[in-house]
This record gives sequence, structure tokens and C-alpha cells, in this order.
Amino acid sequence: MTADFSSGLAVDKESVVQTAPTEPFWCENLLFCPYDPKSGVAMWLHLGSIPNDWTLWEDRVLVSLPDDQGVLTMWGYYRTRPEDRPGGPNQSFKCIEPFRKWRVTFDGFADHITNEAMTKGGLAPISGRRKRLTIELDIDYVCPVWDAQTSAHSAEGRGDMTSQGWAKEHYEQMYRATGRVKVDQDEWPFDGIGWRDHSRGPRGGGTGAPWGGHIIAGGVWPSGRSAIFSSYWGPDGTVTLEGGVLTEKDGTTHSAALVDPPRLRELVFKGEVLKTGLRYDGGEANFTLTCDKSIWVSMPDQLAVGVNRAGTGLTYVLNWGPIDWDGETGHFYIERSDPLSLPPIALKR
Repeated sequence: MTADFSSGLAVDKESVVQTAPTEPFWCENLLFCPYDPKSGVAMWLHLGSIPNDWTLWEDRVLVSLPDDQGVLTMWGYYRTRPEDRPGGPNQSFKCIEPFRKWRVTFDGFADHITNEAMTKGGLAPISGRRKRLTIELDIDYVCPVWDAQTSAHSAEGRGDMTSQGWAKEHYEQMYRATGRVKVDQDEWPFDGIGWRDHSRGPRGGGTGAPWGGHIIAGGVWPSGRSAIFSSYWGPDGTVTLEGGVLTEKDGTTHSAALVDPPRLRELVFKGEVLKTGLRYDGGEANFTLTCDKSIWVSMPDQLAVGVNRAGTGLTYVLNWGPIDWDGETGHFYIERSDPLSLPPIALKR
């Protein structure tokens, strides 16, 4: 019998809303972040409707290429037909089986940025080269979906999803991704892991808790274990949402409390080691994450690649790499944001 990965969520949560919202700034966002350690390709693939212009969909693509080949960046906008949503001018996410299988594709071009340009400081200029990019991925989920609201209200959670300023509904899930990625004449078979989310609700417009920083992470291990955790806080350090989940080899899941959130303190392109863990009813799982892949983007500049230290210097960093848990090595995705131009905010947890 196939395991139920819905965690009690209704099937229609996997679809995008087809009725125009009445709430100001309401939008819907979906994100896939797959990583193949063999090829060295890591991706951040986003589709979302635009606040207050609900029929306009945004493609946002970031790709970390193998070795020292740099980063690809692209975004575009399209009034997508209802039957083609979620989709944009070049990208499509298609649900094949709710909470079990999706299909992710991209067919278009992306601007190239060198790693040197991204890491030397300031917003990174494009290299002047636009590269042909094709992505075809089959997504197979490996654990139940994790709902942020349910987690926050558990004994191990903190805060509330409905108080957030970026959405009022949000869930996450880990998966294995297989397929291919082609850049110009270079093609790589893709066989890796990834994290995804789906959120709905008003984003921006001054509604909900103000943004101070965040952490989202997920890992998958060969034995079948997986973990997801996240934390969000306001400018004064007050944690507004936090929680985690562990899935054991036999598929048993445990709600978990985050131990020692791995904050973004400095910009390290490769080799940063993060220590963190989850405490649950079976004990404590301690993780060591080694960041092999990095993409840095500026939050005040609409996720432009690079770093803008003006004002707060609010920076959004994406990392992928190996994760160790009790001697077993898997692979992870983590994203973190923090205002790097201000003294570190102490979290009020």
C-alpha cells in the first residue's frame, strides 16, 4: 500500500487557486531547489503570482553550475492561462500525483554571472553571455509534507503561520529528482535530492510580521531518513515561526524542536561548516552540514545576484552539500537571510 504523504492536507492544496483573490497583496508561490552532487548542478526554481496582479506569473531561476563555471540567472513575467498554471514564460511545474510526483521543466535562456563577480562585493554584473538552458526533472517525494502551521502549534514549535507577512499557508517536502539539465552544448544527467515549498497568502504591503531573517533547510539520507526545519524572526529577534520534522528509515515521522539555528554570520563561498540539530521524542539528532555550493543574492534588490551592504545589508544565501547524521552522509539544501551590515540580532526563542 502506498504511504500517505499528505499529512492530512486536502488534495486541493497541491493545486493553484483559480479564483481571483479579494485580499490585497494575495499571491501564490512554489519553489523547487534540487541538487545533484555528482554533476555539481544546484538549482533554485521559483514560480509565483504577483501581489495585486494575480494573473501575472513570475519565472525566477538561479542555477549554480559545476566546478567554477558560475551562476545562471533569469526572470520573466507572463499572463499564464489558467490551464497552464503554475507556469511562466519558460518554466512549468506540473502535479502528476498530489504529494507524490511532480514534473519540473524550463526551456529558455539565462544570463551568466561568474563566481568571481558574485563574490567580490556589490551586485554582480552579467558576463555578457546569455546561455541556452533546458531543465527536465521528474520529482518523487520521499517523505510526508510538513505543514508550517501544524508544526508551529505542536509542543516543539513556536509562533504562528497566520502572523507572517509573506504568506498565511506554507508547506515543505523533500524529494529525489531525476532527469537532465542542458546548458548550451553541455548536458548533464540529473540524479539528486531536493526541497520544495508551496505558500499562499498576502506578501508585502505591510501586512503581518516584519522580516528580520530566516532559515529553511532540508536533508535526505540514503537509508530513507529525512529532516526539515525552519525559523523566521522579526527585526528585534523575536521568533515568529519555528519548527522541524524528522522521518526515520521506516517512514515514522516526529515533530521536532530546532536546536542551535545555523545563522548566516558571514559570506563563505565554499567549505562553510554548519552545526545544528533537532530534538524530538526519540532523543536528539545532531547534523553537520558542509556547504559545497553557494548562490548569494540581495533581498532589497529583488534577489539580484551579489551582495548589497547598503542599509541593513539584508542578504539571502543558498547552499547545498553533504550532511552528516550519526555517521550517515546525505545531502541538503539550506537558505538563510540576515542583515549583514548590522550587529548580529540575538534571537528571542
